[in-house]
Amino acid sequence: MGESLPTGPLTGWRVGMTAERRANLQADALRRRGAKVVHGCTMRTLDLSNDGRLLEVSRALTTDPPTTTVLQTGMGLSMWLEAMDATGIGAGLRRALAGSEVLARGPKAVSAARRAGLTVTWSAPDELFAQIVDHLYQTGGRDRVALQLDGTDEEELTAPLIGCCAEVVVVPVYRWAHPIDSGPAEALVNAVCNGGVDAVTFTTRQAAVHLVEVAGSMGREDEMVAALDGTRVVPVSVGPVCSAAMRSLGMTGLVEPDRARLVAMIDALADEAVRRTTP
Repeated sequence: MGESLPTGPLTGWRVGMTAERRANLQADALRRRGAKVVHGCTMRTLDLSNDGRLLEVSRALTTDPPTTTVLQTGMGLSMWLEAMDATGIGAGLRRALAGSEVLARGPKAVSAARRAGLTVTWSAPDELFAQIVDHLYQTGGRDRVALQLDGTDEEELTAPLIGCCAEVVVVPVYRWAHPIDSGPAEALVNAVCNGGVDAVTFTTRQAAVHLVEVAGSMGREDEMVAALDGTRVVPVSVGPVCSAAMRSLGMTGLVEPDRARLVAMIDALADEAVRRTTP
């Protein structure tokens, strides 16, 4: 006898995925709920942990510690410290950061900080970098700030801090790039435009930006964004950071979980599917 196909709230749904990290985990979770998965990865992580600039910045922070450290991602902090452990300055860097006020963008950064022996003074309630900026302004600004980048454009993150921080030392651990093979992302663009998927999931803001850029290179940007309206194709966001980027790109009718977590995102999509099929 042949193996029975999984059934669940997403049975009959074709769900596009843009993720690079934890893609297999997401795909398995979607399939367990009955979905057919179309994976068009729009991301590639460029590891900068062995880059000379990161070592130079880390040495400078060890010698002249920051008064405030802003942690954006748990992955970034872990990669940073592991890289500096390999160079022999990890312990000194941890001491320098531990002596600073530590601000975190979200729970993953908080957890990574605690594992590293750092005490987080404050974290953004909605995991938004803009909330960190507001907090710095509202609490009187800062002197020397170490800012761990999250793959976003450096100037985009540092510009809002110029007015409230005397010095911003950027910590480049990784950055996002387009995948080497753009074929799967282009196929996903076509599927969105041609009715080949019912929903598309986004787990990072840059994944949405890159998908729109790929569509632009194909001459289908306006067509694709218009299709991601929550009726023809449902845009599914992992959380508020991603949602803000998606809305700024013109996507509407977003499905977003209460908590910015992968499983919660998939559950939110499943709930939406049930809602649409319930009389």
